[in-house]
Amino acid sequence: MAPNGQDIFDCLPDVLLLTIISYLSFKECVRTSGISRRWRYICYQIKDISFKESEYVSSSITDPFSRYSAWISFFSFIDTWISRVPHHQVVESIEFCFPSPLGFPNAIEDLIEFAVSKRVKKLVLDFTNPAWRGYGDVSNLFFFFKLPECVYGLTSLESLTIYGCEFDPSKLTTKGLLRSLSVGWMRLEDLYVFLSNYPSLYSLSIKQCWEVDITLIAGQYLRELVIENSDFFHMHISFNLPMILSFKYTGQIIDLYFEKMPAVIRNVYLDFGGELEYNKPNRTSRIMGAVISGYFNDGLRDAQTLTVCPYLLQAIPECDNPYYYLHPVETQHLVLRTKLHTKEFNGIRMLLRNCPNLESVTLDMLPPNPVPKFLNYGGINPDTFWMEDVTYKCIRRSLKLVVVRNFGGTVNELNILRYLIREGSEPRGVLKRVELYVPDGMEEGEATVLSAKAKMLQSISKHVQVLCA
Repeated sequence: MAPNGQDIFDCLPDVLLLTIISYLSFKECVRTSGISRRWRYICYQIKDISFKESEYVSSSITDPFSRYSAWISFFSFIDTWISRVPHHQVVESIEFCFPSPLGFPNAIEDLIEFAVSKRVKKLVLDFTNPAWRGYGDVSNLFFFFKLPECVYGLTSLESLTIYGCEFDPSKLTTKGLLRSLSVGWMRLEDLYVFLSNYPSLYSLSIKQCWEVDITLIAGQYLRELVIENSDFFHMHISFNLPMILSFKYTGQIIDLYFEKMPAVIRNVYLDFGGELEYNKPNRTSRIMGAVISGYFNDGLRDAQTLTVCPYLLQAIPECDNPYYYLHPVETQHLVLRTKLHTKEFNGIRMLLRNCPNLESVTLDMLPPNPVPKFLNYGGINPDTFWMEDVTYKCIRRSLKLVVVRNFGGTVNELNILRYLIREGSEPRGVLKRVELYVPDGMEEGEATVLSAKAKMLQSISKHVQVLCA
């Protein structure tokens, strides 16, 4: 309250009130309209609009008729909002998320036409259903909402996100302005034509798409590329990305050829969770190990931060000649998404050997689901593997930080941490700190046990600080 008893917000001009509520979520902005008569229309002046069905329709409504009624109310709210936006009001972005467009095509088209009329810079249209787990759940559907033609001619667009509808990227005519495109949950054709027309694109994301008919992804100015769990018509892709900074690929292993890449890539993320787990080396695993190793020799060796998955750790040592296929890389920060199963040990050791400039190692612990049936693998004894007197250049010269996320205090975790502290601390190495982060929601008794294990690790070396949080 102000000194005279007046509400301090009543003393502020509308422009400052608008600045304040712009830091709130859109739904919270809407709620401010009920504060007073003055506040009633301020929220209609915000430039970023977001209509997410999940924020307005409770997930507890499971009856089909009740849910349909709730959707009608949701669209009625949208219509009311649009009608109250001043004609001269600038709208920079509109986000719309709705899982069932089948029954409301006209209402959705009205909202999209409103976005086009406002010449928005950012448009997000997300028609995915939370029940979908992969593109296989939707690739056989007969109906998809078809993107209105007016969107293709929206020349003000700088960022476009389209999920779960019929979309033809070759029709876009926003050449010169569009910087970011994210597409997902759709059949994706004519992508090559689009990329040819948009050499100035900065960011491209392809998620859960199928029948992706492209063999070359090129972009002179492309900085970020994300490919997640998509089905490519051809089992190989070439990349010509001279300015790429972040590269993420998840899904099945295919041939990736890197024709032109920069001298430094900030982040590379690889996850082959789409491949089936196996419990002994076989012909397929040997081939896959050679293919994965080739990624680094071909174009990803200059990644500053490298994130890898359990399948990679298991497969790369199983080439016919693993040290021939995997060459030293320039990685400074290595993130191991791992279950620390015995079958991953040789892969971890190979990466330590081939990252001579490594400054930090992060163990991002994944749940062993299902619990591994075989503790031993390929003659490896998990109890003695990390006791062997083997060390590497990075451990002696550059490794300063070890991080464990979702620390559970398992035997395998403790064994590898003992090894890194023993070999990396002074006078042998330069390791300074080990950070252990326990899972959220852990009970007090379990946290106490993990704290005791952290103290045990601390006792190994007085030159390394072990923190547990």
